[in-house]
Amino acid sequence: MTEALIALFALAYSGTVLFALTGALRKRMEPRRAAFTALGLSAAVHAATLLFAPADQRAFFLAFWAIPHLILAPVLILTARRTT
Repeated sequence: MTEALIALFALAYSGTVLFALTGALRKRMEPRRAAFTALGLSAAVHAATLLFAPADQRAFFLAFWAIPHLILAPVLILTARRTT
């Protein structure tokens, strides 16, 4: 049960961050470029934080952000494509 709640939280957190960041970036650039930039910024920040994680828990932290980002990336890009 706890693992399911953690997975749901990770998906909700990633969705909120990616869509909010994309929305903010759309004011400065085209929607599709904003979506790719949001994904790139989020991946860079999360990858940098992996350096501070304990070595034995890096795989868990990587899965915590990478899997939801991979799930949400196609939705984010399709949403950006429809708004153009």
